[in-house]
Amino acid sequence: YHDEIVAVIGDNGAGKSTLIKSLSGALQPDRGEIRLDGKPVRFRSPGDARSAGIETVYQDLALAPSLDIASNIFLGREARRRGPLGRALRMLAKRMMRREAALHLQELEIGVQSMSQPVENLSGGQRQGVAVARAAKWAQRVAIMDEPTAALGVKETRQVLDLILRVRDRG
Repeated sequence: YHDEIVAVIGDNGAGKSTLIKSLSGALQPDRGEIRLDGKPVRFRSPGDARSAGIETVYQDLALAPSLDIASNIFLGREARRRGPLGRALRMLAKRMMRREAALHLQELEIGVQSMSQPVENLSGGQRQGVAVARAAKWAQRVAIMDEPTAALGVKETRQVLDLILRVRDRG
């Protein structure tokens, strides 16, 4: 269901991270079955899961700290434009990526000063917001978040939980 949030809880070693890695294609299960829209699927890599519309926010966020916010939103999916030699030498469409990333963060009510500021200069909650926003931008079916509020204070935790609700409300 597109409007559902599910939490998986359990003791250390219970298999929560293994489940997340299996759903995101980072691990292949020894047994059992993963179904997407009722159909069995088998992901050989995280790329397979992404192609199926599943995005994951890992606990370490998988952000590139020295890159700016927009570059992190488009990480691995960089938009390109024609270069001086046409298609032979395409260039990053930085202006378009910054504009689109700014609009996306604005829609999700994530406040940052500038799309061009490096992620390493953001607070923990803002970094988490960028990672969640990236997953929300590209997820077509499922956004998986591994301990999205780990190591955050009370105020930042509330902000991230509110963000998750806004992501859900946007489908």
